[in-house]
Amino acid sequence: MKLDQSTLPYLRGEKFSNALHIHYPYYETIPDRIRLITEIAKDKKVIHLGCLDHLPLIEQKVKAGKWLHQEITKHSKKCLGIDIERETLAYVQEKYGVTNVILRDMTGEPIPEITAESWDYAVLGELLEHINNPVHYLSEIKKKYSSSIHKIVITVPNVMSLRIMGFAANSTEVINTDHRYWFTPYTIAKVMHHAGIELDELLFANRIKLPIHSLIKQKIIKIFGGQPKYGFQYASSIVAIGKLR
Repeated sequence: MKLDQSTLPYLRGEKFSNALHIHYPYYETIPDRIRLITEIAKDKKVIHLGCLDHLPLIEQKVKAGKWLHQEITKHSKKCLGIDIERETLAYVQEKYGVTNVILRDMTGEPIPEITAESWDYAVLGELLEHINNPVHYLSEIKKKYSSSIHKIVITVPNVMSLRIMGFAANSTEVINTDHRYWFTPYTIAKVMHHAGIELDELLFANRIKLPIHSLIKQKIIKIFGGQPKYGFQYASSIVAIGKLR
């Protein structure tokens, strides 16, 4: 999905509205986020930023085949992980024999291991919501690595998913306690724009758990050979793909 042309002047700051209504004509299948990213990364050269995940969750994700860095490494032509978590790196090196992660800060000096080669994608999987200043972080990537990395794939939590809205309707917030931000399709596009990154495409991933009547409808569609499709509010993650070059 691409943002409607009428939205772009607001994204660029050429127009202003205090209550802009944006309709998202998205009605598609909603894939698993890990599977979607590994399909994008298949046979490509990938820089995986913030690759190490939360230490208490890694073993569980590895067992379930859901540790993103492991899956990208399996399917890509080449994968280099970048992170700042020394303890977590020592753990995955010892327990899982990980050899393709280095400790570096993307906002620091240019990283020779990146600039020495040409890469297809930089992947930020559920990372940006943990960053204190997302615009600055993405701006540094654009400034330092646009000649080395072709495209960027960013996934962030979708605050407009029916799951989150359902909790909110009951005066409850359910959140990863390390998060700084929630995102909508517009706000992630705005952050990317201010970082100088051209938004190429918006996708959605990780379908939320459906109510019983929706599950029945889904099964009926499948019985008759169809493929169930959903609006973006049924996805827990937004996937934004942008151009660095």
